[in-house]
Amino acid sequence: MPSADTFDVKPIGEFVKKYLHGISVDPFARNKRWATHTNDLNPNTVAEHHMDAVEFLSMLADNGVLADCIIFDPPYSPRQITECYAEAGLTATMADTQSGRFKADCRRQIRRLVRHGGIVLSFGWNSIEQGPEFCIEEIMLICHGGDHNDTICMAERRLLEQLDLYA
Repeated sequence: MPSADTFDVKPIGEFVKKYLHGISVDPFARNKRWATHTNDLNPNTVAEHHMDAVEFLSMLADNGVLADCIIFDPPYSPRQITECYAEAGLTATMADTQSGRFKADCRRQIRRLVRHGGIVLSFGWNSIEQGPEFCIEEIMLICHGGDHNDTICMAERRLLEQLDLYA
């Protein structure tokens, strides 16, 4: 069965643990403290920081953090975004629930943070790759049965820097 805490679904939790190593970042940690740097908008969670995810990722990148693993598990739908804001005592606007822009802004910051050879773990009902400098290592589809949406789990590795041998 699906869970609001994605990683409580046993195969998804195992998927994360397989890749979780070194310096790790989780901008939507909720009450999981698996990563080195954790954030959740809701101040009532055990996350280290309670900031907007884009601002959190930008802060880490500006501070020179280079991550070996980034966990990207944002709310999947406008309803989930609204619920997350409400839990944090905030009101979501229409701009907040238009997740395409928000997720693109997160991905831009993630590309600043993840080191070459590092992994980005993405979760959702739809898949969106990080960009051409990444290659997909693994995709796992979790069928929750009935009329529940499946969860797509994707591990992408940032390609190593290529040397220009003809420079």
